[in-house]
Amino acid sequence: MPLALALLLLLGLNAHGGWGCLQCDKSVQEALSQLRLAIIPSRFSLEQLRARAQALLLGMEGPFFRDYALNAFVGKVEIDHLDLVASFIKNQTNNLMFNSLRDEPLLEELVTLRENVTRKLKKVLISYELKDFLKEEVLDCLHCLKISSKCIQKKYCLADRQPRVALQYNEKSGSPWNQAVLGIIVSVLLAVLALGVIVASAITYRQNRKLVLQ
Repeated sequence: MPLALALLLLLGLNAHGGWGCLQCDKSVQEALSQLRLAIIPSRFSLEQLRARAQALLLGMEGPFFRDYALNAFVGKVEIDHLDLVASFIKNQTNNLMFNSLRDEPLLEELVTLRENVTRKLKKVLISYELKDFLKEEVLDCLHCLKISSKCIQKKYCLADRQPRVALQYNEKSGSPWNQAVLGIIVSVLLAVLALGVIVASAITYRQNRKLVLQ
């Protein structure tokens, strides 16, 4: 890595709030690492439970939250909002470190911790996508750097990176009201056509029956 780029990364990460997304936050990583060392292997008597707990914590220390932020969302958050998530995870890891849970109940608490943190992280990721325009600095979860906020593509808004339906943003598709009216008209025409077929069949049947009876 070029020296200038390395220096830029170092300054960006050490700035106030620069430790952006959870995998970039040194204090969060230390809290998760200390929890892992405190409870594994001492508080898991079964090898299977111990392996699951270690894999879960290593994932949280590693790419789990980064991949979630980048794959499910656009991967950018507001600094103040993310600081609250970081404080939450540090408080929870501290509680787990000093409670008396062991084995399966402890593993269940670890799973719950990851779910709760993911839920809170989702809120701050959504808060970025909810806004049409942001004045605050935001954090790039991939590069762990502060960046200037900018508008995102409409197809990503409020949709967990799932493209919106064409009705809302595709002008060529026409308005939803026009399409709804067209659908109603087509349905009525089909109903009238079906009724005409039934009436014609009944008339034909009656005529054929008269001919047979003569």
